[in-house]
Amino acid sequence: MRMAPGDDDSEYGTLSEINVTPLVDVMLVLLIIFMVSSSVETLRAEQEVQRIRREIVEEDIATQHPSQKISINMPKVNAEEVNLNEEQKLVLTMTREPAFYIGETLVVRCDADAPGASAQRGSKDPEARFKRCLTQLEKKLLANEKLKRDGEIYLRADRAIPYGQALTVMARIRKAGITRFGLVAEPDLEK
Repeated sequence: MRMAPGDDDSEYGTLSEINVTPLVDVMLVLLIIFMVSSSVETLRAEQEVQRIRREIVEEDIATQHPSQKISINMPKVNAEEVNLNEEQKLVLTMTREPAFYIGETLVVRCDADAPGASAQRGSKDPEARFKRCLTQLEKKLLANEKLKRDGEIYLRADRAIPYGQALTVMARIRKAGITRFGLVAEPDLEK
C-alpha cells in the first residue's frame, strides 16, 4: 500500500487503484459457461439436422420409384445418387427370402415359383434351389419388353443376402443380355 504524501509510517492513505483480478475471474467463468452451453446447443442442432435429413431421404425414397416401397434392409454407401425416376428405370429388388420384384410386381418367389417347388421345399441343397429360381428369373427378364428396349436395370438387394448370391444374380442379369446395370443403396448420412 502506498502511504499518503507527507505522512510518517503511522498513518496509511486510501488505495486509489481498482483491483481487476476478481473482475477477470468472473469474466473467465462466464466465458467458460457460455462456451460449454453453446457447444451443447450446437450438438443438439446438428443431431436435429441429421434427423430431418434422414426423414427427407426416406420420404424421397418412398416417393421416387415404386420399387422403393418394398421394404428391405439396404446397405448404406456414400456415393452419387441415381435418379430412378428418369425415364422410369427398371429396378429389380431381391428380398431376403429370396423373392424378386420388378417395381412392386412380384416376378419370382424362390420357394413357390420355381419349377418343382414342392420338391424344392424338401430339398437339402439350397444352392440348387436358388439356381432353379434364377433360371425362372432369367426367363422372366428375357420376356420383359421394356428391359429388352432399355438394356438397363438396377438391383436393390437386402444387406443380409450373402455376397455370393448377389454376384450370382448379377451374373444371371448379364447372361439375360442386360449389359448395363447398377446397384442401389441408401445414402449414408453419417459423416
